[in-house]
Amino acid sequence: MLQIAICDDNKEDLEKIHQAAIAYFGETNPNVKYYLYNTSFDLLDDIEKHNVFDILLLDICMPGMLGTDVAAELRKEKLTSEIVFLTTSDEFAIEAFAVNAAHYLLKPFTQEQFDEAMIRAQDRIRQRNSRRIPFRIRSGVRVVEIDNIIYVESNGHMLAVHLQDGDVVESRQTLTTLLDTLESLAPGQFVSPSKGYIVNQKSIRSVKSTYVDIADAQIPLPKGKYRQFQESYFDYIFSL
Repeated sequence: MLQIAICDDNKEDLEKIHQAAIAYFGETNPNVKYYLYNTSFDLLDDIEKHNVFDILLLDICMPGMLGTDVAAELRKEKLTSEIVFLTTSDEFAIEAFAVNAAHYLLKPFTQEQFDEAMIRAQDRIRQRNSRRIPFRIRSGVRVVEIDNIIYVESNGHMLAVHLQDGDVVESRQTLTTLLDTLESLAPGQFVSPSKGYIVNQKSIRSVKSTYVDIADAQIPLPKGKYRQFQESYFDYIFSL
C-alpha cells in the first residue's frame, strides 16, 4: 500500500494535486491511499500519531508553517518519506535541496510534469527499499537501511552494528559474509580498515595515521596501512 499525503492551504490547488495523483496512479487503484490536509499543523499532528507516508506532496507557502519547514522537521525525526514540493515560486529551491526533496514543481504544472515527479519519487523509494538488509536478532529479524549503518564491530561470530541514531543491533553472522552482502548492495561504500571492523565510508570524519575517526569511535588502522586506506577513501569520496 502506497500512502500519499497532500497538503495545501488552497482548497482548489489541493484538489488539483489530488486529481493529478489519481490520473497518474489510476482512479480505482487499491494500492494507493490519499490523505488530504489544509494546514501544515494537521499534517504534522497525523505524522506524530505514527501515520507514516511514502510520498508527501507539499505546498511551500502556507500560513503558520512553510512546507520546507515541515520537511525539515520530518528529516530531524529521520523520516525518509519522498517529498515533492509544489509552489508558485522557485525561490525555495535551495531549501528543497537541503531536505533531499525528490522534485520541485512550479504551479501551474502539467500532468506530464506531475507524472515525472511521481516517477522520480517512486524510483527513489524502490532504490531505498533495495538497499535494506535484514539482521537476525534474538527477538526475530531487524531490517536496517544500509546508509544508517556507521560501523560494525565483530566479536567472534557476533556482530555489533552501530546505527546513526545511536542504536546497536547485535546479530550472529561472520564479518566476511556481511561485508560481501554490503558490497553487493553498495559497491565500495563499506570497507574493512582492520581485522574485526567494517566502516561506512560516508560516515568517516577523518583518516589519521593510526585510526579512522568515525562518529564517536576511533577504528584502528594497522601499521603501514594509513597511506593505502587514505587513497582508497579519497577515491571513493571523489567518485560520489
